Amino acid sequence: MRNEFNKYQFLRDLNEGIKAEIEAGNITDEYQIQEYIDSDLDNAVIYYADCFEICKELNATSFEGWDMGEPKDICQLAYFALYEEVNNELDRQELIELIEQKAEN
Repeated sequence: MRNEFNKYQFLRDLNEGIKAEIEAGNITDEYQIQEYIDSDLDNAVIYYADCFEICKELNATSFEGWDMGEPKDICQLAYFALYEEVNNELDRQELIELIEQKAEN
C-alpha cells in the first residue's frame, strides 16, 4: 500500500538531498539547485496515484489561476502545486550560503 503524500516530508527530503549534493560538490550554483528541484518534481509526478495524493495534500482543486498556465491533466496540476509549494517554502538563501561556504574551503 502506498503512503500518503506528505508535503513536509517531501520538502525535508528535497532540502537534505540538495545539501548532500552541495557537500559532495555536485551542486555549485543556483542554476544547479533549480535543476535538482526540477528533476525531483518530475519524478514526484510520474504516477497518477501520486499526483492525486499531491493535489489532495496541497489542496490543488482548480485547473485555473496558476502562474505557470493552465494544467492539462492531473500530473501537470500536481507539478504546478508542488512547484509553488517548493518556491514558497524552500530556503534557497540557506542553500546558496552553503554553496558559498563550500567554495571558500
